[in-house]
Amino acid sequence: MQPAMSRKETITAIVLLTILGTSMHFVHHVPFFNRFLGYIFPVKESVMAHMKMVFYPMLLLSLYLVVTRRDIREFGAPILGGLAVMPLIVAAFFAYWVFVRHELMLLDIVIYIAAMVGAVHLAGRFRQSRFIRDRWPLWLILAVAISILTGYLTFHGPDWIIFANLG
Repeated sequence: MQPAMSRKETITAIVLLTILGTSMHFVHHVPFFNRFLGYIFPVKESVMAHMKMVFYPMLLLSLYLVVTRRDIREFGAPILGGLAVMPLIVAAFFAYWVFVRHELMLLDIVIYIAAMVGAVHLAGRFRQSRFIRDRWPLWLILAVAISILTGYLTFHGPDWIIFANLG
């Protein structure tokens, strides 16, 4: 059984990943922003942008755990933690969109922070699963596929509300 992340490590991860994800949201305003960066960073205010702001920091947490624990089997738990909260981001957005029909920045921030807290905590729980740890190649393939898919959908997404510019 893999030892859990310490409380300090968990809190540090939540704070740093939330700051990183939030800063990702503003990269498209820098003068050197280009199409390549748009495959990773959000390019507009959309639900999809918030999903990318969860996925890529959790991918970095995966890499951090692999390097610091010197164990490739650490890779999957943060990826799955991030994926588990993404539908909640969409659900929360639609729950308030039904009533107000526009973006509420403060509520978006609260939803994002809650998603990051949930994703890191789920990753901690998933790290204990032998099923998840032993299938690290599957999660690696899934992470690559999601990276490609989110990059593609950033510029070629269907005409759905989760890809629409809401800002």
